[in-house]
Amino acid sequence: MRPAAVLLFLAVVLAALALLGRAFPQDGLRIGTVTLEFPDAIGQLTAPAEKKVDISAIIAMRVDSAGAPPSGGTADTLAADTAEAVNAIPNAVIEYPGGDPGMLRPALDALNAAATAPRPVRVLHYGDSQLEGDRITSYLRNRFQMRWGGGGTGLLPIIDVGPSFSVDREPTENWQRFSVMERQEPPLGHQRYGALWAFCRFTPAVPDSLIDDSLAQEGRIVLRKVGRAYGRSQRYTRCRVLFGHNRRPVTVALGVDGGIPETREYPAGTGLRIAEFIAAPRTSLDLSFTGADSPEVYGVSLESANGVVVDNIAARGAGGTELRRVDKALLKAMYDALDVKLLILQFGGNAVPHIKSAQDAEDYGAWLGSQIATWRKLCGGVPVILIGPSDMSIKDGVEWTTRPWVEEVNAALRKHALANGAAYFDLFNAMGGRNSMVSWVEADPPLAASDYTHFSPQGASRMAELFCTALFNDLNGLVTNTTTPHVE
Repeated sequence: MRPAAVLLFLAVVLAALALLGRAFPQDGLRIGTVTLEFPDAIGQLTAPAEKKVDISAIIAMRVDSAGAPPSGGTADTLAADTAEAVNAIPNAVIEYPGGDPGMLRPALDALNAAATAPRPVRVLHYGDSQLEGDRITSYLRNRFQMRWGGGGTGLLPIIDVGPSFSVDREPTENWQRFSVMERQEPPLGHQRYGALWAFCRFTPAVPDSLIDDSLAQEGRIVLRKVGRAYGRSQRYTRCRVLFGHNRRPVTVALGVDGGIPETREYPAGTGLRIAEFIAAPRTSLDLSFTGADSPEVYGVSLESANGVVVDNIAARGAGGTELRRVDKALLKAMYDALDVKLLILQFGGNAVPHIKSAQDAEDYGAWLGSQIATWRKLCGGVPVILIGPSDMSIKDGVEWTTRPWVEEVNAALRKHALANGAAYFDLFNAMGGRNSMVSWVEADPPLAASDYTHFSPQGASRMAELFCTALFNDLNGLVTNTTTPHVE
């Protein structure tokens, strides 16, 4: 075939494909469970190219990603250098109801007194899979503890959906996890999930009449310190075990670094119980429960005697509205026992793929707003800050672009957070706004994963620093009668 004929043939084929792509339904052609899509070549060629978002200021931020300031630096120089970089990012700010950051004053007063308080000041950080593994929370915890003292990782579940950055867990195989995220109906006929939205058992959940009182069973977990974690998270002096609703007596024992365990015995009972141990291990803790029936174990908290503890509470797939399916009496009892002083919520990303209209976005915002009001009531009116969704991208032809409805969800969450007395951190705009996720993925090293949704470890540190510096700036700006201490 002559070259001219070959070129003509190719031109005809390409033109036919281009016309087919133009005529193909924009949302694809659904056949059963499969959706066929066809790129619109003409549209791609004629559409204006998206301008790449400049995130050089975010890339230039100095972040503490290894648990210690960079070589030659100190905590003070790191904070000063980072604050200067973050302050150059105009959208990295927290918005407050009525524009008044004074709502944070109760939390600031508690933080300023934390170093000499009889127990640690508690900050709870709830969120979705962005928080899994303690990636973002660990950074926030370290910054809080560097400034106000304290140590430990805070609350940990016996088993979780993934490993933790801050501690290694080795539970025996007989533990079973029950989570509010698993199904619509409560698996055991109740909603006593506790502050971690999940609890664990080491014996089967059988009717009371089928419990074999002659058979003592044991559930164990070994908690090990890890070198990759921030140093302050490894400096704890006590272990608190939160459990309840054991239908038979149970013995709780804790061994430190392989030593002789210290034991506590509890009769059968309902309600929340807390076993507290002095525990400052070099390497590990060995926690065990023994009894004919397992209690519901709501969490293990590794804490300092005072200072600050920041708890990581991540629920894969959560949108924040799951609070409605958690028993409020137990939840309030746990919040009271923990003495919560600040709530940080981070939701919105999981709702975006299910939003089909502006009204859907508004409804979701209103729903989460109502849950914020419930949270505040349960925690005695403590300050609440909602961190909104990040930018998220989907493939549009050959380009990645911001998912539909991200901006509408962001706006709705901002509106309803402020309306319900919570502050709002607009993460979407702080990280660069529309199509900024592409720049985060393409950074060197990448600041986000190839799913164009989740942050990489380097990106998680920067996201946390954007928020943390904005928060600390506002705390510094409050007029108080106390001096903010700095703890080395």
